[in-house]
Amino acid sequence: MKNRFTNHLDMVGTCINVADKPEHAAVWNVTQPLDFVDDFNALKLEYASIASASAAAYAATTGPASAKDLAETALEDRAHPLARALCIHLKKIGDLTNRAEVDFTKSAIVRLRDQELKTTCELIRDLANAARDDTGAMRRGITNARVLALTGAIARYANLLSAPRGQIVNRSAQIREVETRIAGLVERMPDLDDLVLQYGDTAAGRAFIAAWKRARIIVDAGHGQSEEEPTSTPTPTPTPAP
Repeated sequence: MKNRFTNHLDMVGTCINVADKPEHAAVWNVTQPLDFVDDFNALKLEYASIASASAAAYAATTGPASAKDLAETALEDRAHPLARALCIHLKKIGDLTNRAEVDFTKSAIVRLRDQELKTTCELIRDLANAARDDTGAMRRGITNARVLALTGAIARYANLLSAPRGQIVNRSAQIREVETRIAGLVERMPDLDDLVLQYGDTAAGRAFIAAWKRARIIVDAGHGQSEEEPTSTPTPTPTPAP
């Protein structure tokens, strides 16, 4: 369910995806201020951890069966885009054997259950891990953030597979913890905003700045659970003055 915390988390994820685009990564990987590299990589790791915890907290209910169903959906939603990105990449590099291993439609993934789903998602993750440093992999959607997010979703689902029946999940406490972590993550963004502004000496850097500022707009996605749900008018979040 979308709320202001998950909308903020989505904003951070959008910023990560923008900065990881090859044309923008080419700016910050080689140009001062290099502090952006360390701060951005730390942000990505924390984002992946919080995204996994968020999915688990909002999925938690009064028993492991319902939580497992929702965690399963979250896992499927993480696995499918990465599987399709792998299919594109492996086809382009001529690795048709591994491509056949991950050539899943969304409905095919949804039909998998329990250990079979976990094993399949682990295969997708492992092949993505192996491919993510290949030339062109990032531009086809194989990113560190997606691999880390899938890894977290697999771990959560694996825990629920082995959860004893009748176990009670303290949903409110989990949500409070996640929302505190999201607030802390968002507090890092102004420092990154300031660092991004330092790349304005070149046309590529100015394009990166403009794309980053657009990504910093928080979209109120309402209360729907689908990532493809139409959104309302974006509400800009305050950013430091240039």
